[in-house]
Amino acid sequence: MKVQKFRGNTSLEALAKVKEGLGEDAVILSTRRVKEGKKWVYEITAAVDLDPPVPEPRPRGSEGFSVVLRELEEVKRMIQALNFKPRGSFFQHLLEQGLPAQILKLWGENGNLSRDSFLKGLSRLVNQKIGPSELPRQQLFVGQAGVGKTTSLVKLAARLSYGGKEVALISLDSVRVGAKEQISRFAQFLELPVRFVRAGELNKALEEFFEYDYVLIDTPALGASFSVSKLRDLLQGLPKAQIQLVIRAGEAPIEAQALWERMRGLPICSLILTHSESLFYGAPLFWIFAPQVPPVSFLSTGDRVPEDFERATPKRLLGLLLRNVDLEGGDG
Repeated sequence: MKVQKFRGNTSLEALAKVKEGLGEDAVILSTRRVKEGKKWVYEITAAVDLDPPVPEPRPRGSEGFSVVLRELEEVKRMIQALNFKPRGSFFQHLLEQGLPAQILKLWGENGNLSRDSFLKGLSRLVNQKIGPSELPRQQLFVGQAGVGKTTSLVKLAARLSYGGKEVALISLDSVRVGAKEQISRFAQFLELPVRFVRAGELNKALEEFFEYDYVLIDTPALGASFSVSKLRDLLQGLPKAQIQLVIRAGEAPIEAQALWERMRGLPICSLILTHSESLFYGAPLFWIFAPQVPPVSFLSTGDRVPEDFERATPKRLLGLLLRNVDLEGGDG
């Protein structure tokens, strides 16, 4: 099998290069936007099988007619699975900017989107994607390394504490170097109690903080030492706990959705989007509209603790999604 990467200023240009370089039998492996110099381009990774196809025996008589019918049925099923066919130039304009087709399908309209209908539908979806105002009493902060999980926990703890709530902190993170010092320093600054425990000691710590309004639990970064399966085991003994899934606002959609798929079925109450201040382009963030993805509760907007942390609102989330997205192209 031969694998190659092709780039173009638009997805159609990159696709044309794929067909020119590998032929009509090429299989698209991935599509993404990458920076080339000072501009953003589309990069398509494609592959083609170099082994010659094995010729199939030619059907005869009624048997051949049956084969044709089966092939037609297969084509019909493939067409039906698409649900709609993109026809409008504004729809194509959004596709070329990296908005995923499977998400744009939520708008309906059979691909005949206008700018006004897109914005109206987006506003409706954004309103549905804002997390509930009431937070669970026991919250586990979960995320991959470097997303700002512990900092988000401390920011929320400060927000709740300043609002007059009794807040306690628990850390299970004995893996990351400096984790204990970091959360200890913040807990001392905010005058909040903190306990460092192993997974088997968590329930005892929760009993100690039984009378507190909120208990925020920091977990190790998801990875080899703290896998999703270990998280599932931990939650078996925590029937009242819910997860705040912390994820970068600019996370690659494929990575974000892969993480979500691995965690599907866990009690995730909402998402916390971090590093939103450095999000350059909003189109990749549209992955949050994928089916069953939890709503967004908070946005982390900088490094300051506790200032750079705010409730997600429809206006703020809409602004992130449309950041540097061109709405003037297409037929509008």
